Order: sequence, then C-alpha cells, then structure tokens
Amino acid sequence: MTICLIGKNLTTLVLSKIFINKGINVDLYEYDNKKSKNLSNTNSRTIGLSNDSIEFLHSQKILNKKDCWEIKKINLYNGESFKNFLNFNSKKGSFFMTSYNNFYKSLEASLRKNKLIRIKKKSGQKPFLDLIKKKYELIIIADTNNSVFKKYFTKNIKKSYDSIAFTSIIDHDSVKNKVAIQHFTKFGPLAFLPISKSQTSIVFSVFSKDLIKNKDKVVKLIEHYNNYYKIKNISKFQQFPINLSLSRNYFHKNILSFGDALHKIHPLAGQGFNMTLRDAKILSKLIKENLDLGLNLETVLEKFEHKRKNSNFVFALGVDFIHEFFKVINKYNMKSVDNVFKFINRNILIKKKIQSFADKGFTF
Repeated sequence: MTICLIGKNLTTLVLSKIFINKGINVDLYEYDNKKSKNLSNTNSRTIGLSNDSIEFLHSQKILNKKDCWEIKKINLYNGESFKNFLNFNSKKGSFFMTSYNNFYKSLEASLRKNKLIRIKKKSGQKPFLDLIKKKYELIIIADTNNSVFKKYFTKNIKKSYDSIAFTSIIDHDSVKNKVAIQHFTKFGPLAFLPISKSQTSIVFSVFSKDLIKNKDKVVKLIEHYNNYYKIKNISKFQQFPINLSLSRNYFHKNILSFGDALHKIHPLAGQGFNMTLRDAKILSKLIKENLDLGLNLETVLEKFEHKRKNSNFVFALGVDFIHEFFKVINKYNMKSVDNVFKFINRNILIKKKIQSFADKGFTF
C-alpha cells in the first residue's frame, strides 16, 4: 500500500512520518523548480504548539518536547496600555515554541533514511494531474500551488484581511523568557514569542497601508511596544499576506485536501499549524481503524470531513472574531469593554474554557 503526498512542506513531512509508523509506503512529490528550493527558507518563522499538539507529535516520534521552548504564561495588552488586561498561566506550560527551519530540516533528514518513503520531483503542472491516474489508494495535497488543487478544490470561503504579517527574530540580553506577549495595537496585533533565553520571535500583523510600505516604522513600533528586552539585533523581515480560506469540499474521490490547502486563518493566535495537527491526529486514527478492519482507505475521507469540517469552521471563525473585535475597539477607542476583560480575568472557569479551546480546538 502506498499513499501519495503532493507538495513538500512541513505538513507532508509530518504526514509521511505518521504513515511510515503504520508501515505504509509514501511517495512524496516536490516541485522541481527554483521556487521549490526556497519553500523551506523561512529563517524567521517559528511555530507555536499547544500541549495537545506537542503530545501528539511526541507520540508519533516526530518532535521531542525537549527540543521546544516552553511558555509558562501569556499576557495580553490592548492599545497603548502596558498593563495586561488578560493573562493565562499553566503549570505544565501554556504552549511550546520551535523554529520552523529546525523542525523541517530535522524531520526531513530522518525521513530520508527510511526505506518506506520515496521523495520525487515533478516539473510543470500536467505531471501532477497524471498522478491521479496512478493506482494510489489515497492522494493528499497539502498546498495550493498545483494543478490538482486548482482542478478540484477551488470552492472556498475566502476573506482578505488586507494585512501583511511581518516576522523577525530579535536577539537580546539573556532573560528567563517564559512569557509570551500579545499587543492588540491600532496598527494590528503584535506578538513577542520567546524561543530561547536570548532570542524572541516577532509576528506583527499590520493592516495599516502606510505602515506596510515602511519597514523602518515597523521596527520603531516594535521598539516602542517592547518593554521587556534589551535588543541587540532585529533580523531581516520576512512577510506574507494574511487571508482566511476554508475549503468547502474536503475530498474528491480518493484525493484529500489538507493543511494550507484545506484552511488558512489569521496568525494572531498562532493556531494555523495546530489546526493541521488536529486534522492529522483524526486522520491517523481513522486510517488505523480502516487498516485494522481491512477496509479501503478511500472510505476514510468522508468520515474525516464529517469529523473535522464543522470543528475547523467554528475554530476559524472564532479566531476571525477575535481579530475583528480588537480591530473595532482600537479603532473607536472603546474603553467600555474593560470591565468585561476584568470579569473574564477573574473567572477561573471561563479562562480554563478558553485555554482548552486554544489547546484542543473546537469539538462537537
């Protein structure tokens, strides 16, 4: 039995390891062009992993918790105030941070040693359509830059935030650095995400058109909202447009859409890859059940859509609501919501529900 994966990225590498663990052969196709060589060139990109995600990755022998930086506390700030209006603490860690590049390269190196995976290159678009004619029991596409996606999975719920996410790494004096910080500014949400004692990841989702064009002003705003680190250096910015995209159909025959091809959300909550891992966890379970019963893997796809579609939709809209909510209260300087935040911050039950939602997503 062989599963075909189209698009070489962190999502397909994780899926490859999950399938190999079950004794399934994997054919992983990557793009044979200059652009493909830069797909993993994301030096300033980091990934936030929930406790549930890190436990799943650890169970699959994909990523060790010890290789990640543990975040003990999250502080949220609104507007120009440096007094946090909401905070979350956890004895076992609120979440974990890791470098995208390190994760990608380490997993790729380990997979290349395994005889169950074949990594192949394809050039042009037509060869990807030709793949569906081969006798793969299951084909999974995990990005939008291929002809299979464009032919079968273009019906999406879409929203442009007219925003750009600037990412960078700041080097600073060594500190304990176990607190993640999110500022909801009038320019967009700005996150300080620790990755070591002396390095912190920056994610600034900017919706001000004037600011998008002026990186010097972006740096000055980061320095303005930084009240925690003695900065030595800010790495070169990487940037990407921010959009919401939710696929209306999850599969076509034996082809499954996955990862960014399935859903994209606003990065303010750092939940995009966690959504993918929750999908992977369910898919892994369903495949195991079918293998145990001797059933065709194609029957997994409808079950997967049934279990994940509504959950992903509600979760994505929840993140979208948070973004729009803070955008409005900052635009109109609405101080009347302060009492609401004070109530939430004092209510242990509500905060536990919010933490559970962030950790495991939304389930029906």
